[in-house]
Amino acid sequence: MLKKFNKIIVKERILKERLSQGLSQVELSRRAKISPAALSQIEKGTRVPSTPVLYRISNALGVTLDFLVGSTDSSELNDLLQNEEVRAFYKGFKGLSLEDKETIIKNIEFLKSQKS
Repeated sequence: MLKKFNKIIVKERILKERLSQGLSQVELSRRAKISPAALSQIEKGTRVPSTPVLYRISNALGVTLDFLVGSTDSSELNDLLQNEEVRAFYKGFKGLSLEDKETIIKNIEFLKSQKS
């Protein structure tokens, strides 16, 4: 059975994830491409974010949309490991040298910065 959308869960999970990652509202709003005022209203529960905004926030926080809206309590890692591509990447990545891993991480960060 589907759970009803609960803005209290959404605001609490956004706030908790943001704080656990040490992000300010300004930084998260920049990453999610929304205004700091909009994020503040979402975290206070006075504004219900649209689906595209929720999606951008979930990406900026590195959590799944299902987790953010309370459809699942699974961690992002459990959800990600259900994806065959992610499992294949992980298996290849874990066998690399520290230097190679650092190179890949730097390349990922570079590619992410090009989309901003």
